[in-house]
Amino acid sequence: MKSANSYIIVGQGLAGTILAHQFLEAEIPFEIWDSPSTHFTSSQAAGGIFNPVTGRKLEQTWLADDLFPYLFDFYPRLEAILGMRFFYPMPLFRPFANQEMKSWLVERKDQIDHGYLRWDSDGVWVEQAGWVDVAALLRVSRAYFASKGILVESEYTGSQAIFCEGFHGQQNPLWTCLPFLPAKGELMEIASNEPSEQFILNKNGFVLPLGSQHFKVGATYGWKEFTNETTPEALEELTKKLVLMGCTQFELVVQKTGIRPATQDRRPFIGFHPNKQSGIFNGFGSKGVSLAPYFAKQWTSEILGKTSVHSEASIRRFYHLFSV
Repeated sequence: MKSANSYIIVGQGLAGTILAHQFLEAEIPFEIWDSPSTHFTSSQAAGGIFNPVTGRKLEQTWLADDLFPYLFDFYPRLEAILGMRFFYPMPLFRPFANQEMKSWLVERKDQIDHGYLRWDSDGVWVEQAGWVDVAALLRVSRAYFASKGILVESEYTGSQAIFCEGFHGQQNPLWTCLPFLPAKGELMEIASNEPSEQFILNKNGFVLPLGSQHFKVGATYGWKEFTNETTPEALEELTKKLVLMGCTQFELVVQKTGIRPATQDRRPFIGFHPNKQSGIFNGFGSKGVSLAPYFAKQWTSEILGKTSVHSEASIRRFYHLFSV
C-alpha cells in the first residue's frame, strides 16, 4: 500500500484520477501507476452523465443530496487547477413514454415530486444534471501528474497498493471474493442537425450534445463478453434507440465500448483489505462521475483519521467473505 512513505495508486481511469486529485489536495504523498497497453479503461468511452433522478418512478438517486452539491463544487475547482473545461451542467429532459405512463406518474406526483424535477405537459426536466468530458479530464490529468513526477507508465505487479482497476479488479487475486457484476456498454458519437443542443434527452437511452451538432448516443448493456471490441448488434440497438428519440438523419462518427465496473449491490468497493496492505477504490458502475468525487473525499478523510466511509460503500460490509 505504501512504498517509501508514499501510497501507490494503480490505474488512471476515472476512479484513480479523482482519488489522486483528492490525495494531492490533502497533501497525501503518492505515485499513480497506469498501463493502458495491458488494462484498457472504460472511462475513455464513458457517457459521463450525472443525473440525480433514477428509474421509472423518478426517485432521487442514492445520496443525491450529498453527492450533487459536492460534485458541483469539486469539478469547477479541478477545472481551475488543470486549466481546462470538462464539466458541463445541462438540463436533462425525460419525456413521458406514453399517455398511460404520464397518467401513472401524474397521479403519484405528490409522492415523487422533489427539488430536482420540473414538470411540464410532455415530461419532466431534471435539474442539476449534466455531463463530464471524462476523456478530456483523464488526458489533462495525466499530463498534470506527469509534470509533477508522480505518474509511472508501467504495469504494477506488486500487492501493496490502492487498486483502481475498474472491471479488471475482479481478476486481481486480492479481490476475487468481492461481488463484481461488470457490464459491457457501447455508445456512438454522431453528427446530426436533428437533436437539440440545449439539453440531454433521456428516453430508454440518451442523446447528449457535444457541441457543433455532434452528439453521444447511448447506451447498451451486456453481460456475456468483456472485450474492448465494438459489435454490429450494439450499433443496430443504438440506431433503434436514436430513431425512437426522434433522430433519423445522422452520420456515424465513431462507435465506442467500455466495461462498467458495476457490483451486485450497486454500491462501490472502498477500503482496505482486512488481511493485506492493500486498498481498493472501485465498483462505481455507470455513476462514476457523481459517486467518485464524494467518496474519494470521504476515504481521504478516513485515511487521515477524521471520518469513516459510508457503511454501504465500505468493503467492511464484505469482510466476512475474505475469511472463506
